[in-house]
Amino acid sequence: MKHLHWIISDLFLPAHVMPQVSADLKLPHLEKLLARSQRSTHPARTQEELLCAAFGVNAVAPLRAQADGLVVAHEYWLCADPVHLQLQQSQAILQANVVCSEVEAATLCASLNAHFNQDGLTFFAPHPQRWYVHVGSLGEVVMHPISSVRQRDVKAYLPRGADALRWQKVINEVQMLLHGHPVNVARESKGQSPINSLWIWGGGLATALRTCLDAVGGDENLTAAFAQVAQLPCATSLPQILVGGAENGLWVSAALNEAWQSDDLYAWRERIQTLENNLAQAVWNALCKGELQSLTLEVMSENSSLQFKLTRAACYKLWRRTPPLGRYAV
Repeated sequence: MKHLHWIISDLFLPAHVMPQVSADLKLPHLEKLLARSQRSTHPARTQEELLCAAFGVNAVAPLRAQADGLVVAHEYWLCADPVHLQLQQSQAILQANVVCSEVEAATLCASLNAHFNQDGLTFFAPHPQRWYVHVGSLGEVVMHPISSVRQRDVKAYLPRGADALRWQKVINEVQMLLHGHPVNVARESKGQSPINSLWIWGGGLATALRTCLDAVGGDENLTAAFAQVAQLPCATSLPQILVGGAENGLWVSAALNEAWQSDDLYAWRERIQTLENNLAQAVWNALCKGELQSLTLEVMSENSSLQFKLTRAACYKLWRRTPPLGRYAV
């Protein structure tokens, strides 16, 4: 393989927890990959933004909707994923991945469409956990991907921009409609969390894909959706990509992000050890053997994006110190 682009979210944690959480971890291959790379710092970017850049599109929603079977044409779409907002004093904590049946999703979308039809919004639920909004125009607005907001207070992540008030009004009306809806009354009677809001994000105009990738994989569903629309197989393991004869590969690791946002530091430690054993070791060995010529490792955190570029020749710079992972705190 000529080149691998590896995206990892929340590999580096804040300085007040990183040294303690990473203490005693055995990560020789990951630490060598970092230590022998050329490092550069960039403005904060999300995993979704990097995926869009890798596939030559500017929005998640049209592409994910297409993967879920919707005809997107050359029109504007947004993701509108069902969520539960858990009220805690003055906070509203977003609970994603709410389990929802097809019947519940269809019933709620029908109610939403009856209410918002005059506003030019049409809701679709081709998958119970992945809903969409078709809209005539999006306007000037910035929205945060749901992966950035899980287990967090949504007030800091509301839409912003010149047309933000429009979408904040839509969200408020959605919440009022869902409050007390028969579907949610039935859910609560069964001890299930009500679907009391939608997280609207990823909006943009549907455009054709443009990518030089010929191998894709990762541990979350969005990468698989991009690969599906690009008509690329989605690999189940990184070693499978490295030895599969492809020239340009992409691998996305999101498991650390999920653990960090859930405040589960034990899971973060377990997952980074798995990342070392199953991924970093394979990448290091492929570089040393010449099976991989170069690597771009993109490490994202809330405030910055760090890029580590490594060639096969750089692997043999034995004089470079190899600091422990804890030194990379952000």
